[in-house]
Amino acid sequence: MEEKQEMVDRAFIESTTSGHSGEARVVNRGRICRVTINIEALKHIKNRKSTKHVVLKITVEGKSRKILQTKGEGDDQGVVPINQSFAFDITDLKRSTLVVHLYKHGFFGKNPLGQSKQILVSDLLKDEEGLMSRKSEWYDLYSKDKSKVLPGKILMQIGAGVAQPEQKIHLFVGTWNVGNAQPADNLSNWLPASSAYDLVAIGAQECDYTPRVPYTDCAKDWVAHLKSTLGSDYKLVHGLSRGQMRLVIFVHINSQKAISEVLNGSEATGVGHVVSNKGGICISLKFWDTSLCFVNCHFAAHEGQCELRNQNYREIVGNIRVQNTNTDILNQFHHVFWLGDLNYRLSDCTTKDKLSTSNTGRWDVISEHIRQKEFDQLLKMDELYQERQAKRVLYAFMEGKLTFPPTFKMKRDSEDAYQQKRLPAWCDRVLWSSLPGCHVEQLSYTSTPSITTSDHKPVAATFSLTAYALPCDSKEDLDEDNMRWHVRFTALRGKNLRVSDFSGYSDPYVKFFGPNLFQEVKSKVKFQDLNPVWDPLKDVPVIVLNTSAIERLEKEYIFVRIIDFDYTSRDDTLGYGVIPLRGAVSALKGNGNYDFEVEISYHGCPAGTLEGTMQLTWERNITKRRLNLSKSLIVRSRTLRHQLKRRVLSRHIFSEKMS
Repeated sequence: MEEKQEMVDRAFIESTTSGHSGEARVVNRGRICRVTINIEALKHIKNRKSTKHVVLKITVEGKSRKILQTKGEGDDQGVVPINQSFAFDITDLKRSTLVVHLYKHGFFGKNPLGQSKQILVSDLLKDEEGLMSRKSEWYDLYSKDKSKVLPGKILMQIGAGVAQPEQKIHLFVGTWNVGNAQPADNLSNWLPASSAYDLVAIGAQECDYTPRVPYTDCAKDWVAHLKSTLGSDYKLVHGLSRGQMRLVIFVHINSQKAISEVLNGSEATGVGHVVSNKGGICISLKFWDTSLCFVNCHFAAHEGQCELRNQNYREIVGNIRVQNTNTDILNQFHHVFWLGDLNYRLSDCTTKDKLSTSNTGRWDVISEHIRQKEFDQLLKMDELYQERQAKRVLYAFMEGKLTFPPTFKMKRDSEDAYQQKRLPAWCDRVLWSSLPGCHVEQLSYTSTPSITTSDHKPVAATFSLTAYALPCDSKEDLDEDNMRWHVRFTALRGKNLRVSDFSGYSDPYVKFFGPNLFQEVKSKVKFQDLNPVWDPLKDVPVIVLNTSAIERLEKEYIFVRIIDFDYTSRDDTLGYGVIPLRGAVSALKGNGNYDFEVEISYHGCPAGTLEGTMQLTWERNITKRRLNLSKSLIVRSRTLRHQLKRRVLSRHIFSEKMS
């Protein structure tokens, strides 16, 4: 094997395996120009209300993405919502263009429905730094030669911006149970009064009150009230409501160009999973290439309901699906922020006979700790702290130190007085979790006693993290011989996996997937085993990656889903995890072997581990070679069958003539 060498300037990496060698280029680490396109809606496509099976093809600088529109009927105005966004990296600012084509697949092939005019990317930039207005606009459709305007329009929001490869950003995350009372006119003591934050995320619970003029809808009044407090430097990214829960994300105008792929989801945990007085709502987005997810939730109330609150958490994690629906929200985003009225109470586990201590006596003890600011003593009684320590809820999350008094249950119109009919508790919390190799620094964690309209106090947490704008692989980065990075396992095993069968065992296999994989692959099934060991040569296929830029590769992950095989019904999920590729890239400097251990979780709780050894190799696409071989065998088989038929037919005709 030839020597692997990594150049000091990181211009390329060479490695030779399996008789193949090649150069994986590292794209220029300079600033990146990115175009974001949000396709919001279609209308009047060829004067038909139905746009089912319409394909939208977005092309920027020769790179294309497609959307298959499956929603059939439009509204009374013929408008059909799309709401999908895409991001493209640009290498030639002066000549790059953007165009959208629409067509349907018919019996005789593609049936064109029109295309937009070409948009010059440089027209979207000002001073090669920021972006023009990102207001949504209806774009006309034209014939192929652009000489005729066709029926139909596309509602798009387009922007472009230039970013540094790494950018330190600041976040403000707030949560408040509004108490179904009209909030105070002045929320500046809680919300940021300056423009110091790139993103502001606000979650609210029990947010249902009589809206102020001119609004007739509480959700609209709430968003407008937040925006008026934040000021004109902040723009709305997305707002989501379900029942009395609200989640609103704002972005600073200087960071607006970095936002893309905004999605949302929700899960009701109320009666019958339909009543949405309790549950969770989430909004996910990308800040350049760093993915963020904000989850606002409201768990079950009252003392003695700790396990029900844990169950609410498991249901939300298990059932909300956004972005990649093959995995849960905890195992795909770089950072997840979990906020809301979690309703965990103070339970004095140090008392041997808790029932012998009256609520009045417990209230007095807790109040004295609050008066003395002995929050460390109160933390020992905190149910959420206890449940996290036992890994029964939010075990992979972190929380800042609680240095403020419990935020519930307050007397309204009072800054620091508690109602005696409920024990004080830290119901309102903000936590965060990050994928391996990603880091968040919490800057502050506070409450706002001066806001007195609710029986809860608002809570705010501020953070800083690094967002990355990574180079995308352009056509020029692809090798003519279809050279790609491959992941080869030299060891793979699971430990302490979940029991799924009545036998007390499971039949596990592993699925590897993700946006950076050429195609998803699966291991073989190991029957009746909770600690399976797979043979890397026989049981685990080679993974082929789409990424060639090493700077991007070292910040990417392979998604993992461990599944229980079932002969008679649908296979059940045993757990999810992620394998970071950073370690495998670093191992190229040594012997190439990267040992990994991945925590597997199911519905947000521990579900075993997946561990092993892997290698990165740079070689010709093995999957494509197999596909080409399969196609070749099929063609040869068809040719042989055709030749055989001709011979048989010829012999039959000859025998008839002879007779």
